Amino acid sequence: MKQRLSLLIITLSTMAATGCSQDGPAAPEHPKGGPRATVVTVRAELGDVLETIETFGSVEFDAHEIRTLSFVRSGRVATVLVAPGQPVARDALLLRLGALPTSSPEVARARIDLEFAKQNLARLERLRRNQLATNEAVGLAEKDLESARAVLAGQGGGEKNRMQSIRAPFAGVVVKVPAKAGAIVQPGQEAVSLAPEGALAVRAGFEPENTALLAPGMSVLVTPLFTSGSEEPAHASLALLHRVVDQQTQMIEALIRPAQAPGWMVAGERVRVEVIVRSANNVVRLPREALLERDATGGVFVVESGLARWRPVEVGIASEDWLEIRKGVEPGDSVVTTGRTSLTDKMAVVAGKPGE
Repeated sequence: MKQRLSLLIITLSTMAATGCSQDGPAAPEHPKGGPRATVVTVRAELGDVLETIETFGSVEFDAHEIRTLSFVRSGRVATVLVAPGQPVARDALLLRLGALPTSSPEVARARIDLEFAKQNLARLERLRRNQLATNEAVGLAEKDLESARAVLAGQGGGEKNRMQSIRAPFAGVVVKVPAKAGAIVQPGQEAVSLAPEGALAVRAGFEPENTALLAPGMSVLVTPLFTSGSEEPAHASLALLHRVVDQQTQMIEALIRPAQAPGWMVAGERVRVEVIVRSANNVVRLPREALLERDATGGVFVVESGLARWRPVEVGIASEDWLEIRKGVEPGDSVVTTGRTSLTDKMAVVAGKPGE
């Protein structure tokens, strides 16, 4: 009995010494003698990094694309059928212009001039029959009569039912309608301004110190200032850069034209503008929060086999969110973001979740 008890004690002691149990081998422990940190990591990935200059602007109709329709004769505006911002189809009726009232000074003057031209022509024809006026004088009188008739006709001749219709020469958007119903207008006076569909531009202001970095033709990304998150950026280009500081805003004004205006872009909208100064495509990139500076050297902590390994890195282009990593990290490496400042080289770490 004593011999069996001794064997049992020896067996239990051996199991304890070798780390065995009924559940199998014990899990390996982290290196002894050091702390263990909980960190959040990201995978180094391939992607694009853009160095940009950011500002804000507003969408407007491109002034170079706007077409102004003017009145070709005098009259009273009878009907205005459109309003600013309204889309119109090609040949759509925009407004109607009626005749000037018969009591208006313009019509009265034109009628007097027409009557005088008739009488003068009749007088010269009588004189020519008596060989007291030349054919040339009669010809000039006939010309004056036709001119007087044209002036009266141009004013509608006082005819209430004489209407002129102004229609859209192309499909577009109404920008401005200076004409008001009932107003008396003259030839050459502006009636309606139209912009072709998609003729939108962005006007933005830049800090004067950024002027040296900007040049016409640079690529630009435009996004709505108030966004639902589903809108794709509009790809545009820097079309015009003024070289004079605006006295009110103290900014350098620029005009930006999108390659194709997206559906979300409308006149009057506030937008965020990013001019691409430099770009690196399909490069190793990391979030900015992964970078750490130690002993005047920039680097990151890469997690390998549960240990944080310090790696110096060479940084290229930097954007607001990303860093181009030229040396020190490979795609797929697990790099520490949150918790990196408390790490030391070869410290044991446990991966956690963002927010822990």
